[in-house]
Amino acid sequence: MIHPPVQPLVSVVIPCYRQAHFLGTAIESLLTQTHPSYEIIVVDDGSPDDVASVVARFPGVILCRQANAGLSQARNAGLSRCSGEFVVFLDADDRLLPNALSDGVQAHSAYPGCAFVWGFNRPIDESGNPLPSEPRVFSGGAEYEQLLRENVVGPPLGVMFRREMVASVGGFSTAVRFTEDYDLYLRLARTYPSWCHGTLIAEYRFHTANMSSNLDQMLDGVLGVLDHQKEWVRGDGRLRRALREGRRRAWQNYDGERRLRHLSAQARAGRWGPATFCALALLARYPRLFAPILYRRMKRLVLLRV
Repeated sequence: MIHPPVQPLVSVVIPCYRQAHFLGTAIESLLTQTHPSYEIIVVDDGSPDDVASVVARFPGVILCRQANAGLSQARNAGLSRCSGEFVVFLDADDRLLPNALSDGVQAHSAYPGCAFVWGFNRPIDESGNPLPSEPRVFSGGAEYEQLLRENVVGPPLGVMFRREMVASVGGFSTAVRFTEDYDLYLRLARTYPSWCHGTLIAEYRFHTANMSSNLDQMLDGVLGVLDHQKEWVRGDGRLRRALREGRRRAWQNYDGERRLRHLSAQARAGRWGPATFCALALLARYPRLFAPILYRRMKRLVLLRV
């Protein structure tokens, strides 16, 4: 008798704090996975809403409870309960597409030395409707130097980790806020390779409670993570240059976007004096990056007012 190959177990950890109204949708996205072997672990991080009643609707889902300790502690608590060879960290307000686990397992099979593999996500709004976005084109591995320059991986919902390698570096750092995932990628990349399989596998929900919507906090988080890398790049000019570029990109991406949003709000309200001042400040600080963006956005705003 020919037995089918044993499918590796994938553990999916879902930390939940004040997101019980989205949690059911996140769990449902796992029930349609084409990869047959997985376990779901929900970590109630001292949430004031009724996480347990949502989990009770789904037989077999494991519920862990703890006093509120933050995202890193919640993810690490879930990691400690995992049985799978691989682990995915899915936030309670996001969703995986049906191919997510199978594509991750296949990539790990093709590149067995990797600490993590990843694919792409697309944005959705609070109601789950798709939002416009630009397609991502990255492929291949992300070495430590490249990750110093830019977080090309993105949020962890698109990432499948090899569990023992995450455990070997201590999981998520509890000393980091808002960019815990980026910190973990960097710590893993110092020792292990990674691989992007380039498939669309997840949906990232944008809403008012997103941590990523607070650009000042995200900027502080990225700069803090990069500061922690200084001891690892000392004596290596190539890595030091990458670190400096990473800091410059962070300022452009977060401070620049914050200023751009403020400019758009002023222009939509017809406050052209403050809008002009904001535009000039943005151009002075980031001329090459924002000049074409400013031109397109201001042209659109003017046309809307005609």
